[in-house]
Amino acid sequence: MEEVFVNIGEIKVLTQEGRLVAVGLGSCVGLILYDALAKVGGMAHVFLPTNRKGGDNPHPGKFADTAVAAMVEQMTALGAQKRRLKAKMAGGSQLFSYGASVMDVGRQNVEALQRELQTAGIPLVASDVLGSRGRKLIFDVGTGQVLVFVIGQEPVEL
Repeated sequence: MEEVFVNIGEIKVLTQEGRLVAVGLGSCVGLILYDALAKVGGMAHVFLPTNRKGGDNPHPGKFADTAVAAMVEQMTALGAQKRRLKAKMAGGSQLFSYGASVMDVGRQNVEALQRELQTAGIPLVASDVLGSRGRKLIFDVGTGQVLVFVIGQEPVEL
């Protein structure tokens, strides 16, 4: 089975089968969109909540405010229908304590993605977010199974 790694700032989309994998999810969030009927799935490895510079963005997966729309566009081009999309996400931890919540980029990423999903009309059906531990996310596009791994713990299925 094909295993595709989704690096920071990337969006990857598969059809029918294969696994999408994001490792090192600290404050980053792994966002999954899935059309179970068409078996089209995508993952974004979101790094920051907003593209503050605006303008052309060669890496829409890097920002929460551009990742959702870019994923929907890529997935519908492969046969997914927006009305059938469901979302899952993991990550958004605060691995280091700086004393100020303004530095809690993980929480900001999660909240920004929740807003973007709501605006797009895509339900968030499961999540494993926030906290203080890094995660690894594996999404099997053929089955729709999503597993979250945290060091020292059993995997959790979303």
